[in-house]
Amino acid sequence: MPSIFEEDSRAEARRLRVDPGLSLSQLMKHFGVGSATLTDWLRGVEPPAWTRRPNAKDDLRMQALALRAQGWSVNDLAIEIGVAKSTAHAWVKHIPLDRDTERARRKQEHAAVMAAGRWDAKREERDRRQGEVHAEAGEAVGKLSDRDLLLVGAAVYWCEGAKSKPWRRLDRLTFINSDPGLVSLFLRFLAVCGRSAESVDYRVHIHETADAQAAVEWWAAELGVPRELFQRPTIKRHAPATRRANTGSDYHGCLAVSVPRSRELYWRVEGVMAALTRLA
Repeated sequence: MPSIFEEDSRAEARRLRVDPGLSLSQLMKHFGVGSATLTDWLRGVEPPAWTRRPNAKDDLRMQALALRAQGWSVNDLAIEIGVAKSTAHAWVKHIPLDRDTERARRKQEHAAVMAAGRWDAKREERDRRQGEVHAEAGEAVGKLSDRDLLLVGAAVYWCEGAKSKPWRRLDRLTFINSDPGLVSLFLRFLAVCGRSAESVDYRVHIHETADAQAAVEWWAAELGVPRELFQRPTIKRHAPATRRANTGSDYHGCLAVSVPRSRELYWRVEGVMAALTRLA
């Protein structure tokens, strides 16, 4: 149990710590006690302001916080105020980067410009080489003969057209695709087989969010087929949960080409594909 003298000394030390605000060394010298004893006596008493050691980086910390609020990244503000990146991160990590500030927007725009500049040359070289490869491939293909069109058309149909199944007999050609080039190739195949573009039926399949009539006009112009040969479009109901990428102005749906009275022509496609797969 502490003595009366010790209690009096404790009370006096606490008073002198507050007023006139003596330092620890001054109090240890005055009472003739060690730092451990004095620390125990002064527990809970705030040290006087003049004894507190100033932090040389307090101003830099405040500057870092201000810059962060203006949309500065950790890298940029570390360079600006001259501290390590880890130090800057420790100071401002509790403040999320606001990408809507003017500086953040300028930084993003500048990064986009720089990235585009770095890739422009590579894109130009890629596009140039792509053009060369396309030209070489075109020369290798040359002009298609009737036999070529028969083989290619049958293969294209077998990949993209409706096919008969053992449980559902369907001996009729129905080709559907969104690529006008493939549809045009299929029409050339039909011409080789003796069926003109005017002897078949056309129907656009398109989502309800698009302009169906404009799509019909586009397909008719693209293929050079009379508009009156197109049947009423088939409208696909839109599922809000489905995220479709084909929603822009270049979306024209798919075109179904149905060939009436084409049972034997369908059998011919089957025969061509059977021969091709045996040869493979």
